Amino acid sequence: MRLTRRTMMITACATWAGIGLPARAQPAEPDADEVIAAFIGDAPVRSDGITLDLPESVEDGYRVRAEIDAPGAEEIMLIAPANPVKAVVSVQFGAMAVTHRVATRIRLAGPQQVVALARMPDGTVCRTTQHTDVLIGGCG
Repeated sequence: MRLTRRTMMITACATWAGIGLPARAQPAEPDADEVIAAFIGDAPVRSDGITLDLPESVEDGYRVRAEIDAPGAEEIMLIAPANPVKAVVSVQFGAMAVTHRVATRIRLAGPQQVVALARMPDGTVCRTTQHTDVLIGGCG
């Protein structure tokens, strides 16, 4: 095969086009109801046993303080339905955990009803929600 400038240009363009195209389609992000259903499964849900502390209103959605307290929980999950990625925080506690509390900062895309879930050792799931108004979204 003879190497010409035309052959080199065609090869280079084909290579760059191949690199620029996605290798495979990305699966769609599950919606909030699917994430909640996957966490809960068939377990009975109750509204006591978990507290969620978020500010009622924040100016900037990039650093929103969030505290979840669920005494005795095996796992805690925080879900923000308006965010691109719904499951914001997921924490599992081991047998030696002293407290079952999470304090962190999260991003919120906009005003939304944030959901906190906690799986208890007896198989039940505790659920609570809190609305937070966000002036400037942090997921963009």
